[in-house]
Amino acid sequence: MTDSILHFAQELMSSPWIYLALFGFAALDGFFPAIPSETLVVMAGVFAATGEPNLYAVIAVAAAGAFVGDHVSYAFGRGAGGRLMDRAKPGTKRHAMVSWSRRALEERGGLVLVVARYVPGGRTAVTLTMGAVRYPLRHFSYMEIGRASCRERV
Repeated sequence: MTDSILHFAQELMSSPWIYLALFGFAALDGFFPAIPSETLVVMAGVFAATGEPNLYAVIAVAAAGAFVGDHVSYAFGRGAGGRLMDRAKPGTKRHAMVSWSRRALEERGGLVLVVARYVPGGRTAVTLTMGAVRYPLRHFSYMEIGRASCRERV
């Protein structure tokens, strides 16, 4: 039984389609956290020690998928969530929450995004919120690729 599972995993990892699967899983994980992309990425990395798949390609494809997925989540937040947050009436708890979120992300957006990666579901919640409060896309993208924006250091 174990041998057949290992044989199947080796066949899967030696297929050129693994890169498309890695990209797709990593992108979906950005806005649908129930997708276990980390498991597939780690498994591909372990199999890369044997030469197939290529380790550098695994890293690049998984990173590109995560980048795209986070931007899809940001866009969802900016579209639907932004309209909901803009309708918050002043003086309500909802308005206070929106104001607090905007201030916190303006002051410490990079730190919040990095810390949220280690909280289950936090990555999706923060990227949606950043879009909803209209956090500047340019700064969001800089943080996503690992560079600090001009205004803040992560």
